[in-house]
Amino acid sequence: MATVPSGNRKPTKKKVFSLADYKKKANLVDIPDKPVDWITLSKAIQTTTGLIGFPRGYISLSRGFSNTGKSTSILEGIVGSQKAGTIPVIIDLENNIGRHRLAEMGFDWNGDYIKVDNAYLLNTFGKKKLATRNEASIEDLAACIHDFINQQEAGYIPNNLDFFIDSIGVLNCVKSINASEKDTSDNNMWNAGAYEHSFKSLLNTRIPASRKESSEFTNSLIAVQKIWIDNMGAGVVKHKGGEAFYFGSRLIYHYGGVATHGAKAVSATSKKKEVNFGIEAKISAPKNHIDGPLGGISMDGKIISTPHGFIGADADSIAEYKKDKLLYFRRILGEEINAEDIMLKYHTINTVGDEKEMGVDDLNQTMKTNFPNVDTDTGEVKE
Repeated sequence: MATVPSGNRKPTKKKVFSLADYKKKANLVDIPDKPVDWITLSKAIQTTTGLIGFPRGYISLSRGFSNTGKSTSILEGIVGSQKAGTIPVIIDLENNIGRHRLAEMGFDWNGDYIKVDNAYLLNTFGKKKLATRNEASIEDLAACIHDFINQQEAGYIPNNLDFFIDSIGVLNCVKSINASEKDTSDNNMWNAGAYEHSFKSLLNTRIPASRKESSEFTNSLIAVQKIWIDNMGAGVVKHKGGEAFYFGSRLIYHYGGVATHGAKAVSATSKKKEVNFGIEAKISAPKNHIDGPLGGISMDGKIISTPHGFIGADADSIAEYKKDKLLYFRRILGEEINAEDIMLKYHTINTVGDEKEMGVDDLNQTMKTNFPNVDTDTGEVKE
């Protein structure tokens, strides 16, 4: 029932509320994301997981025990990034990324890329805070990534950036470094806290915000991280260096087993010669929070990590690889062999975690040991 005004007073007109006007006034603008684009990985990854590779504008993690294929995924990502016209920022903290292997996988060392090592982190960021420092820190790593994005925003790097870190858990924080230099006890929780504090804005804001349509560039961060099993209680998977990247990642590829290593060394034999050339391991996507039609899926299977990238573990994929890389196998097994002569053997790797690590992570040491006639830096065959 309408209210009858008393006297000569006119009825007060009710103000119409406009949510659109309110949001505009309050600057509550909902900016849509760009369509999801991907850093393409190998056919083996795509067939096994149902995913294309690493999504752009997201934090992605390749995790597992040592020698299960984690670093191979990073190398494939670096190659895919460069081929797509993006600048891959290769952050090699373990001196584990060989020039020859990347070239074998299709990387152009004369093309566009940025490579960062511990010396660059120390000299460019660490020593600016303390000239006597002799070790790069977690804080330096975060500052480096922020610096590249700042230069991008300032117009000095007018291109998308894909950051590849190999690997999380290698560096110590400033507090741990100081304790080591003073020969006093340190605490692993200091490093975990440093990753959480130093990378919080990168994981939660700066990288994800680049997915917005209002952002000129789309930046991605992909990292390798080893795992260990906390046997206190239910045997929970833990991540070397802390859990910051686990919680910050929206896509996680897991290589190998969870409770055990779960990988097998693969060797090729012919004419009484036998050479280890690959690692067969399981792969799954235990975490997939990507927006779009590929979000949420979780397929798994087996793949083989080779010096040339991943191949499928099925008979057809192996036969195709032997035929395609026949010259490679002839170089190490004998000039006269045919693809059909190459037989494969599988050897169980009884290693779990870092305490029993088999050589340098992900085949580099295997290549040096078994291919002594090949210069692993240049790829040239020695006489």
